[in-house]
Amino acid sequence: MKTKLQHLLLQLNQGLVEREHVLKLSLLATLAGENVVLVGPPGTGKSLVARRIAQSLAGGGEHGDEAGYFEYLLTKFSTPEELFGPLSISALKADRFHRNTEGYLPTVRMAFLDEIFKASSSILNALLTILNERVYHNGTQVQPVPLRALIAASNELPTDQEELGALYDRFLVRVFVDYVGAHNLSRLFEPTTAPALQPGDLLGVAELAQMDRAAQAVVFEPALIQAVQDIWAAHKEAFKEDRRERLSDRRLKKVIHLMRVSAATNGREAVDLSDVMLLKDCLWNHADNVGKVQALVIKTLQRHSRQVPLAELARLAGPGKTGHTLAPAYELGGDGKTLVPVKSSAALAVRSTTSLVSSGGGAKKTGAVVKGYSGSGTADDPLLIQTVDDLLDLTRPEVGQKGYHFRQTADIDISGISTWPVINFKGYYDGNSRTITDENNHLIHWLSNSVTVKFIFNSVEASHFTKLYINNLSLATAISNQCLFFGCKTNLRITNHANDCEFISCFAGQALAENAVNCRIAHCKSTENLIAGSINDCKISNCQSGHIFVVGGINSSTIEDCLVFFDVIKIGSTGVITSKANNSIINRCFVAGKRINVDLRGYDGLVNNSSKSSITSCAVGYFSHDDYLVDPIGVGFTDTIQNNRNIVIDSLKIKMNRQKAEIIAATRFKQRLFETTLGWDFENIWIWDDQNDQPALRHVGADNLPPSADRFAADQPAENAQASIDLLTQQVTANIWL
Repeated sequence: MKTKLQHLLLQLNQGLVEREHVLKLSLLATLAGENVVLVGPPGTGKSLVARRIAQSLAGGGEHGDEAGYFEYLLTKFSTPEELFGPLSISALKADRFHRNTEGYLPTVRMAFLDEIFKASSSILNALLTILNERVYHNGTQVQPVPLRALIAASNELPTDQEELGALYDRFLVRVFVDYVGAHNLSRLFEPTTAPALQPGDLLGVAELAQMDRAAQAVVFEPALIQAVQDIWAAHKEAFKEDRRERLSDRRLKKVIHLMRVSAATNGREAVDLSDVMLLKDCLWNHADNVGKVQALVIKTLQRHSRQVPLAELARLAGPGKTGHTLAPAYELGGDGKTLVPVKSSAALAVRSTTSLVSSGGGAKKTGAVVKGYSGSGTADDPLLIQTVDDLLDLTRPEVGQKGYHFRQTADIDISGISTWPVINFKGYYDGNSRTITDENNHLIHWLSNSVTVKFIFNSVEASHFTKLYINNLSLATAISNQCLFFGCKTNLRITNHANDCEFISCFAGQALAENAVNCRIAHCKSTENLIAGSINDCKISNCQSGHIFVVGGINSSTIEDCLVFFDVIKIGSTGVITSKANNSIINRCFVAGKRINVDLRGYDGLVNNSSKSSITSCAVGYFSHDDYLVDPIGVGFTDTIQNNRNIVIDSLKIKMNRQKAEIIAATRFKQRLFETTLGWDFENIWIWDDQNDQPALRHVGADNLPPSADRFAADQPAENAQASIDLLTQQVTANIWL
């Protein structure tokens, strides 16, 4: 649903200028079954916004015949007949009062009423029950109204007319619509193109009902309930002398529902701080108080926010998360009252000491504190690694094991160091896309027994490495205790042993690690094995290898959305994904290649042996030589939980003792089949490789970072994983309605 809504919003905004925020709030309110009032001068596109929202509903349209949409401009002379339908003559003859409402406001799903506050009292009274209870009193009958939402427009607010207070309170969301700013006037010379909505783009009745059910299931954590209560109390205190600003119990119930709908449409099962941020558009009545309400909402949410470690930010780059495209965050303007979008992309990057929604400044540099180094060792003022001596001095425990922040500022060649010391490291190392090289080790090969592989570090614990490039070297013998490696690469392996670590967007020429326990690996790439040995309790996603994916086997682990494309399989009688899978899950993986070792006459597909595991929605594709027998899934399955929805192209010579995969004709082996039959995500994770006519991953390795990860690395490379991002800011950037 979230992806569809994002796509729909892009289409609805087509050809419009500075109306994205209005469209978002109007569509959200419509999904929540709430009413919206758009306030602004004539000629600002208020009715156009309403028509486009109506078009997004299946059965909706621009006209009021049988499209389920009603639009009318009200004046003080408008009569009830114009909105609710003419009186029935036949009913009058029978001494009954009844209106023929078909095609009028009481029978439509969407409506737009312009200049609503100019309506007569008879119209306003009838509107009260339609707007709130969704019923129309048609004579003695109570007629249900199918109205999903009513969008109203006005040039001014009725804040000085108490008789309109009840009607005004029925509009939960209030949005100002102003003229296009001078900097965007040139865009008005472009044609206003209408969105070309397809049937699949529209929101049908069944989808809306499903969304309603999802919203009802959304939970409010106690901390979020307290945040809303704090906002209510702050509002009451701030406006205790202002009779115009009152919050009814009805409004509280409505905003609770709105927040649940926001969470559900963002794909969440619980309300978060960003949903509560929506109250800034729901809790003011008079225009003078808009800034005050926004300020108190932000101030309250700041108290309920916290700083999120950088490791959490790295997770935003993973599949199924919302950090792929950051939406605008908000901050207080110079007056300390007005909420304005954050314009700079760098402002969305990680900050170690300040929140993006606060007005405070960053940390100040304090100067050198470690002898021999420039910098103070903080995230804002790291110790600089400029020479090989700076690197060697990490052997000093008071330097390399104190949790300092380091930044490498130059390429370093360690070829002249014949005896490399033992370095144990604990800290934060920003490689800054610089290289550490040992030219004397250019003949090192992973399987060579004649040369000892050189590691820069002996052990690394509780550390974070960002954008460090190493050549003819490996990074560390062992890494453990919540280490993070982001955007790093080497032509050898990163480590022998990894325990409780994360590898995000890394590249290894031979393997990330020999063995991995309790690790998360995402968006990584290896030209040989991804893991040379085995993994336990790991999650691997969006990764690619050029040989056996995990050689030794997987236990209690998950491998999803991964790719193996090999030049030659060197080892026989094994699975290309892994030799053994025990109590594990393998989903949406693809295997293809060029050549199998000429001494072999076949291989055993994805997995050689599996026990209590699930292998689903995987595929085996082309090979340059098709005269090798292929078992698409593998042999030796025992007590397998699930083994279905797997496909293999029919150009291969298949050996199958049991039907474990569906044989697919080459003409059907296309993106559509992968999307519709296997459920692969070609919007965020996969892309179709036209040259090889097969699926490929969008973002793998250190040179092809996901969008959000690339922004993190590029905007502020010096700030690494000890730095943090404000939770409120992160959640606001992920919310499609903000």
